[in-house]
Amino acid sequence: GGYPAPAPAPAGYHAPAPAPGGYPAHASGSYPAHAPGGYPAPAPSPGGYAAPGGYQGQPPSGYPGQAPVGYPGQAPGGYSAPTPGGYSAPTPGCYPVPGGYPAPAPAPLTSGSFQGRAPAPVSYPVAAAPPAAVAAANRSPAYAAPACSAPKAAPKVLKKKMLGTVTATSNFDPEVDCKGLKTAMKGWGTDENALIEILGARTTEERQKLKLTYKTMYGKDLESELKSEVSGKLKYAMRLLMMSAPCRDAYCLHEAVKGLGTDEAVLVEIMASRTNREIMCIKQAYAQMFNKHLEDALRSETSARFKKLLVALCQANRAEDAEVDDGKAALDAVTLRKAGEDKWGTDEADFLVLLCMRSLPQLALTFQHYERNSKHRTMEDAIKSEFSGDIQKGLCAIVEVAKNKQAYFAHRLYKSMKGLGTDDETLARIVTSRADVDMVQIKQQFHQKYNQSLGQFIYDDTSGDYRKLLMKLVGGTNTF
Repeated sequence: GGYPAPAPAPAGYHAPAPAPGGYPAHASGSYPAHAPGGYPAPAPSPGGYAAPGGYQGQPPSGYPGQAPVGYPGQAPGGYSAPTPGGYSAPTPGCYPVPGGYPAPAPAPLTSGSFQGRAPAPVSYPVAAAPPAAVAAANRSPAYAAPACSAPKAAPKVLKKKMLGTVTATSNFDPEVDCKGLKTAMKGWGTDENALIEILGARTTEERQKLKLTYKTMYGKDLESELKSEVSGKLKYAMRLLMMSAPCRDAYCLHEAVKGLGTDEAVLVEIMASRTNREIMCIKQAYAQMFNKHLEDALRSETSARFKKLLVALCQANRAEDAEVDDGKAALDAVTLRKAGEDKWGTDEADFLVLLCMRSLPQLALTFQHYERNSKHRTMEDAIKSEFSGDIQKGLCAIVEVAKNKQAYFAHRLYKSMKGLGTDDETLARIVTSRADVDMVQIKQQFHQKYNQSLGQFIYDDTSGDYRKLLMKLVGGTNTF
């Protein structure tokens, strides 16, 4: 009562041997067994992919003549290697070929299915590799590996290794140092030389360990002990010296905005010269030390365009990648000219966006393009012609830092000691904050710009124990 048996195979045709592990014989009453010599093996499909799926011996499903769509055939247990002419290996720098997840484990055999026999492995005939043009035409546009070449690498700015005049102490022993400090402050009088020799030769990180060890050993705060033992300019310099870098900057910013008046130069120096990470740490330290957000303090103590500049810098949103883009630098230079010298008035927004968000190496390259095609000799001159007051000083500071940060600090040190009197707060702040960071390069820039060693300049402009501490931190009167 079933279907009639199919017609016998043509004469001369030899039936292929049945695939191992196929279906078991049909039970009686079901469909009759297929006549030997079933369908002939399907012809290889164009495009290099294996024949479409289905168990061996069955006719291929789908419309005839249509190239298969999707992934190549899978070997049991995961995806098989692509056949020749299929997907090519991804080009470095491109997205990988879709996929990557392992094939799910086969479901366990249950009673009634194949009577406990393992399913036959599915094998596909291997198609001959087609010509490259045909293979390329038959790849799925959605999943084919992108035929892109590795992007041209942007030029990198080689960063010179910055060196401090104060370096990490070999065989550093905080307990020995703390005993020496305790002896120097014991009894009547204070041995300032001993304090300077120990503290002036330790890095900021090592001094923080000394503070912790001293309190552990003697139950007293080292900073408070020093505050009661020294006085005058030495006391101020020692106080800055013993702080961590974020706390030192937060303290100096707070001193610049508290009370009547604001020291805008301090705000500009710190906010324009610190990295994103350093600014974030300063903001955290400021909130902990003074129970107020740094941005709120800057907003309340500054005004107009200068406030916008400081708030923008406070976001710590400057790009910090090492690569520079010459094309972008040329376009930015045009933007600055159009925002300034090429128009009536000044579009300050373009200046703020570029100077507060581009990386320092990128800005330096932009300034080169600007100065090459500008009526002004330098970028600083261009800013001075467009801005005035505190915003002018702030933007010029960013330009100087972008061109050469160490030259900027050398200039600040020179101005703190030039002429009558000395700006000891600026001198102590820069020396204590840069001694273990980049003081070697600052000294080199100082000598190059002013033909005199920084140490000698400090020696001639200061005196007493205060001079001894600063000289210890900058490494004496030698040029480098």
